[in-house]
Amino acid sequence: MYSYTTPEEAIKSLETAYTNNDLAAIINSKDFICEAKFILESAAIEYDLDDDEIVLETAKLAELSLILSLQKNGYPDFTDLKSEIYDLQRFKENIYFVNERISYPDGFVYVTRIFLTLKNDVWKVALIEE
Repeated sequence: MYSYTTPEEAIKSLETAYTNNDLAAIINSKDFICEAKFILESAAIEYDLDDDEIVLETAKLAELSLILSLQKNGYPDFTDLKSEIYDLQRFKENIYFVNERISYPDGFVYVTRIFLTLKNDVWKVALIEE
């Protein structure tokens, strides 16, 4: 049901996990460490990205924030949406990004940029830039 061997599969697995309300699979589909580094890099003050304690704390907060958001707002449902993933590019080191075009049944189209990591032949979603 869930697969992480390609960027497309990692994204589809995350979207399927959301649709299935499968919190464990959602968490497994994400790279919270990489997301934490993105958060820290974009902060108003400078953080040492080599400080494992700060990175781990931020990753845990990102995970908890996601869980709270799902509890408060519910799980997104991707059942009737069409998705096109395209333009895979390397961002830096083991971080890549793709664009995803989501088409809704009413004709509305939404485009996002999704950052992913590749570690030991496993792709994970790091950050969705909306």
